[in-house]
This record gives sequence, C-alpha cells and structure tokens, in this order.
Amino acid sequence: MFGGPSSPNGVALDGSGNVYVADSKNLAVGKMAADGSFLNMWGSQGAGPGQFNNPLGIATDSSGNFFVTDSVNSNVQKFSSTGALLVSWNSNGTSNGLLVHPQGIAVNASGYVYVVDQGNQRVGIFRNDGTFTKYFRLGAIGNFTLAMGIAIDLLGFVYVDDANTDARDGFAGNVTKFTKNGSFVLSWGGANSGGTLFSPQGLAVDNSFNVYVADSLASRVEKFASNQNLIMNIGSPGTTPGHFSWPMGVTVDNQGNLFASDPLNFNVQQFSTSTGFYVTSLAYQRLGRLSTPYGAAFDDSGNIYIVDQDNDRVQKFNILTGNYLVAWGTPGNLAGQFNGPSGLAVDRNGNVYIADSNNNRIQKFSPAGSFINAWGSLGTGNGQFYNPTGIAIDSSNNIYVTDYYNDRVEKFDSNGNFILKWGATGTANGLFNGPQGIAASPSGIVYVSDSGNNRVEKFTSSGGFITSWGTPGFSNGQFNFPTGIGLDSSGNVYVADTSNSRVEQFADNGTFLTTFGSFGPGYGQLANPEVVIVDGSDNAYVTDSNILTQGNANDRVMVFAPFHDTAAKSMTLSKNTAYVSVALARPVLLNVTVSNYGLSNEIFWLKFLANTTIIGQQNITLSTGQFQIVSFSWQPNIGARAAYNITSQVQHVSGDPNLANNIAIGGLFFVRFRGDVNGDCKVDIVDLSTIGSSFGTTPSLPGYKSAADLNNDGVINIVDLVLVSGSFGLSC
Repeated sequence: MFGGPSSPNGVALDGSGNVYVADSKNLAVGKMAADGSFLNMWGSQGAGPGQFNNPLGIATDSSGNFFVTDSVNSNVQKFSSTGALLVSWNSNGTSNGLLVHPQGIAVNASGYVYVVDQGNQRVGIFRNDGTFTKYFRLGAIGNFTLAMGIAIDLLGFVYVDDANTDARDGFAGNVTKFTKNGSFVLSWGGANSGGTLFSPQGLAVDNSFNVYVADSLASRVEKFASNQNLIMNIGSPGTTPGHFSWPMGVTVDNQGNLFASDPLNFNVQQFSTSTGFYVTSLAYQRLGRLSTPYGAAFDDSGNIYIVDQDNDRVQKFNILTGNYLVAWGTPGNLAGQFNGPSGLAVDRNGNVYIADSNNNRIQKFSPAGSFINAWGSLGTGNGQFYNPTGIAIDSSNNIYVTDYYNDRVEKFDSNGNFILKWGATGTANGLFNGPQGIAASPSGIVYVSDSGNNRVEKFTSSGGFITSWGTPGFSNGQFNFPTGIGLDSSGNVYVADTSNSRVEQFADNGTFLTTFGSFGPGYGQLANPEVVIVDGSDNAYVTDSNILTQGNANDRVMVFAPFHDTAAKSMTLSKNTAYVSVALARPVLLNVTVSNYGLSNEIFWLKFLANTTIIGQQNITLSTGQFQIVSFSWQPNIGARAAYNITSQVQHVSGDPNLANNIAIGGLFFVRFRGDVNGDCKVDIVDLSTIGSSFGTTPSLPGYKSAADLNNDGVINIVDLVLVSGSFGLSC
C-alpha cells in the first residue's frame, strides 16, 4: 500500500508568520508559509534524535527555534528554524526533570519553556537548554488529570486547561490561570462548574489578553475576554471549511488571525479573531504521501508512477519496497506544471506521459521528471482536447487518449503527432458518454471504460468497434460509473467500478470472472477506486481516493494478489475489540463469504478459528457460480488480555477442487485493558479522544469506531466515557 493523509495536532507560528504543525500521521513537524504553501518537513518514526512516535505540542521562541513534545517518547526536542536538532531532554519518569506523556508546550518572553506533564498531573518549567527549574500543579489530588493545552500572555501569566470530563472533578474542563512561577490565580469555563467548555485541548492568548480555547468535544474554538466572559464561538461541527471535527491546537498572530489545527479534518484553518469568520484552510502533503491519487503506470525497472492529483504532481515509488523515489510538478500551466492531472502511461523507453486534464494537453517527461514536450489545447479539432483523462500506450509506442467531454478517443505517435480519432456522443456501439479509462493489449486491442454509459467498449487499434459489455447496477458484471481499466498477462480485463467501491475482472470477451474490494478504510477495502493497473505477476494496483468518514481518508494505492477459484473469498467481524471483565452486550458476529467459481458443484467443510482453536464449523454445498454468506456468533473469553487471529478455512469435500489456499482472514481480535481503545497498552487521552470523536454514533453512522464501543452495545455514549475514565492511567 502506498500513501495516506497528514494529521496536524499542535500548531505554532514564528515571527515571520510561518506555520509549524506537529503531524501525528507523518510523525514529523511540517512547516508552511502563511499562505499554506509547503516549505519543509523534519522527522521520522522512532525514539532517536529528531524522531517522533506521537508529536503533539509545538511552540516557537523569539529566535525562531521550535520545541516539540512527544507523548509516546515522553520527551521534548528543540530544533533550529532550519530543522537542525539542538537539544532533547527528559524521558519517562516521575522525578524532577522527567516527563510522562507530555502534551502542550509554551515559551515565555524570557525563553523559559513550560511543558504540560500530563502523566504526572503537573506543569514543568525548564530553561531554554532543557535544564529543569521547577514544577507546579493544582493543590487537590486528581486535578490536572487530563491537562492538555498551555499558553502564556504578555505579562507572563500561564494558562492551562484540563480536558477531563469526570463530574467528580471540580476543575474538569476548566482553564486555570497561574503566575509565571505557578501560583494559582483563578479558574473558569468547565461544564462541571456551569461553564461552556467540555473537553478543552489547545490554548492561545492574544495581545489584548483574550483567551482562545479549542474545545474538541464541542467541535469549536471559544473566545473569552480577559474577565473570563465568553465573547464568541468560532466554528461548529462538520468537515467543510469553517467547521471542525476535533480542533486540537490553536494559536494567534499579531494581525488578528486565529489558526486552529484539526487532525480529523487533516488541516489547519484560519479565522478572523474579531469576527470569527473563516478565512482559509492550510494543508500540505509530505513527499511520498498522496491526495486523490489517480493515474498510475509501471516502468521496466520495477517502479510505479502515480498521479497525485490534488497536489498537481507525479510521484515515483519502488514497487517492491513502496519507498518514495522522486516527485515533480507544481500547480500552473507552464511546461512541467499541472492543473488537475489524471491519466498516466510509460512507454518502452521509460518516458512518462501525463494527461494534464484542466490544461487540456498531454505532457511528456523523462523517467527522472525532466520535461520533454507537450501537445494539445482546448477545442474539438484534431489533436485538441476538452479534459483529456485516460492515456494508454501500445507496443509500437502509439499514444491513446480519452477525450472526456468531446466523447472520443484520439491516437498519436510518441512525439504527439495526431494519427486518428474515433467516437462521438451517444449510447450506440462505438459511441461514448464521458470515456475515462483506456488500456491497449499487446495485440493492439483497445479497451475503453465508457463511464456515463456504465459499460466497457472494445476496439481495434484503428477504432473499429468489436464488442461491449456492462449495464448500470450493483450486481456482478454491472457498473456504477466505471473509470480505470487494466489488463493482466492472460488478457483478462480489470475495471475500477468506482461508485460501487470495487474492481471487477472479466475475460477479454466480457465474461464476468470475479470482483474484489468493498467500501471501507481497511486493507482490501476501497472508497473511490479510480485506476487499476496489473503487473507481470498479475498483482492489481488500485488508486483509491476520497474521504470515507469523518477523520478517515484513504488516499492510497492498494495492491491485490491475483484471484483464482477461491472458496473462502472474504471475512468480516462485527467487532474487533473487547475489554477485560467488560461483558459484551451481544456476541461477536463472524461473516464469511464462500463461493464456487469452479467447473462443477462443490461441497465444502467450513471452519472458524481463533488462532488454532476451532470455534465453529459446518458443511456448505454450492452450485457452480453460486456464493453464500455464512454467519457464526462467538463469545470470546474476556478474562484476561489476549489477541486472537480470526480466520475461516474451507476444506474440499467433493466436486471441483479449489485452486487457491481456501483461507479467509478476518483479522485480529483483541481483549485489552478496559478503555485501551487504540491498543498501545495504556489508557490515556488518545483513547478518550477517540471515544469523544465517535460520540453518539452507531454502526450505521459515519464516524463509528467499533473499538470505541467499550461494552459492545451498538452505540458510543456516556457509558463508554465512564468506562474509559474509570481505567484512566492503566498501562501494561
């Protein structure tokens, strides 16, 4: 699998207005200019110098250095403005100078660094070089249980918030103000004490001493005056501009702008501090990450090229390792720039051709991304385009392009000289309604996905119509807006059935063979498959884009192994997590799809296994071409922590033997500490946040996460919050 989105936690500004984000998806720090253009990124996964396992809080000093807390590595790292590591301090512990799950961080005018030491329920003060000075905390035991954000005003007063929702804690949800030495001044805002804050996370203070609080659970930022009166709410729940899913970091500049990070919406949003109006969104993609991947193609050197459409660039990866190699392209209409690129193909010499759709042209590059030439312009004449989309190359290096809005295919030589065209608007044989994907076989046969007509059309290399197949629908052999098309070594045709979130495989005459993929974010699942290409070993690579649910985007390339006659096709679990001593309200439902695409009727012996233990079994009889979903209810042992590998195994009894290994993998089922939602062997703010982000959802609603449903009652509600709060702080 290639790709995936970024996810900003903390956010900070330097004196030049550059924006720094602690990026928990890329495990790095990203730097953007004030206009959102990507400048740089530092860091990788790990616990070594300059590495991160969960970068969370971030702050800058007057010299342009930036400081980052890592809640998993339990440390603070200081970097120069160019990303050079200057110093790192602290490790997991309770003694002076040590931290446990540090969260927010702030630097005062004198250069002292204040760190929210959440695991020790205190705030640490350090010199700029990491030398420990002192700690302070609230006096009552249990306060600062979930201290998160921290900010410092012009006079040096320190503000700390507590995201705890425990009704027994009078400071839960509050913002508390201290002197620079940690003496208590006042506290306000928590819902438990009659305020409006539910789960505050990030904090900021402007030059007029107004306080801004990112309230994650309420999906908004609240602005308070210096007298603690609420002035306004900024933002509201949602995924569109001006809305939040889980606001976390917040900072303000001297020009009246507020910047709030939202890791579940994958962006930083800018608002006016005076009006609360939305201004713009800032987001970036690290090299090697994808945003709406589209066209893809292999070269003969073991590499894959992928069109990164939303970033107007092309990226190159090694097929075997998935490692990023090189990228090129920026937004624009000059040579080497792109505007919504889509299709991609590679010729026998390794040259790369890109359908630069919104610029209505084809661009040709060397394997390293050097521009060679371009052809095409907006129009209906020979060699012109109106949104060229798909591109394919035959064994003679001829180029075929689907001209989407002109409803035709154009053929060129490798230098862009026009050869011929075919097609027009319509539904009859040889006509098109928005053609997209295109593939050329070694024998010169051309296949086109006629998206608007929900069919595939087959032509000679000169455009002579041969046959077509497909109708609108959801059944085998039907389509719901097919796009990409690819061919395997046997000449079978693979079609990305985009709006059905699957890929269908056909013989070259259109006979349906099989389908794979289903809607979802998991391995083997797809949201919006656009292009499918097949390598020499018949592995299918599918570009998959689009937001699935709140806080969940695919934006990746998924690789599928070749299909034969597989009896156990797929397996699902209604839930993948239980918790020690928390009784399940209902059993775990295991569903396995078994099929018979062999040459005769078949009898199977189906077994369900947890690790190597059989937990259920039965006989299944299927006719040729038939499939069936078999269900089994399982009550796992919840007496102790455990991990079960859930599989189904089919043993041939009689009939046509299966060709594949007849095992379907359901996945891992975990019995964890009560409240350990993400399975990292501790119950902390991450688990609470996960439950909060899914609060009120059921399995039929977007945003539902089965692991957050602690008691498996089918709804994520206050019971789950109580359960996780009762276990807070447990670890292996």
